[in-house]
Amino acid sequence: MPMRPRVGIHDFLNSKPIINPILHGLVETPFELIIDSPSRLADRFSSGELDIAMIPSVEYARIEEAVIIPQICIASLGRVDTVLLFSKIEIENIETVSVDPKSRTSVSMLEVLFHEKWGKSLSIKTGEEKPELMLNSADAGLVIGDEAFRIDRRRYAVYDLGELWYQHTRRSFTHAVLCAKKGERWDSAVEALVKAKETGLANLDLIARQESNATYAAGITSEKFLDYLTTKIFFDLGHEQIEGLTYFLRSAEDLGLVTRSSLLFY
Repeated sequence: MPMRPRVGIHDFLNSKPIINPILHGLVETPFELIIDSPSRLADRFSSGELDIAMIPSVEYARIEEAVIIPQICIASLGRVDTVLLFSKIEIENIETVSVDPKSRTSVSMLEVLFHEKWGKSLSIKTGEEKPELMLNSADAGLVIGDEAFRIDRRRYAVYDLGELWYQHTRRSFTHAVLCAKKGERWDSAVEALVKAKETGLANLDLIARQESNATYAAGITSEKFLDYLTTKIFFDLGHEQIEGLTYFLRSAEDLGLVTRSSLLFY
């Protein structure tokens, strides 16, 4: 077991309240921070390359030794703006979907929704990251993260999966969970991550302004980013988030998408 745990977190806008205080030296970090895509973080955590990681919630239920650190998550209640299905046909007519390779939980969320709401299975193709190329090989494209802010709603029919999920289930959706391995204790690292989150949440206006000046944010205002961070995303795994996560994992288990649905905590 390494002396300094290796902590993996993605760098989408929804993680900035956690990682920005770390990157700017505002909290002590008794760990090595590794930034990667959500899908890669899950693979690296599963292989033992990471000791703590923010992973897609569906991957928690595929990694047998994973336990959830409940003080931090990425969740939403209703419209989320960063998990979007787009197409040129009506949603009930969609049969094939090209998905961003960075996405795993959102793919399973999509499969559960189509099975429960429309009684159909989708053909999922992991392929292009660029939205403009996705519809070359499928009826619809699924985009997550910051790329979703740039979807041209004039060109496509756009469906927010967070909104569809809430309309269908009346439940929260937990997109990502912070996990460690069963039996391992990294209390000082967890405390530092919680401190980083609290520092970030106390400075959301500053973070929104910083991110609106970043290259990826071309044309997106700080006001939009601030609205996203304050009204769309929840960072604590509370009762509502646990209830929604349990419903999702049980539904995914029923479809054979995961191997367990019980929640085990750090």
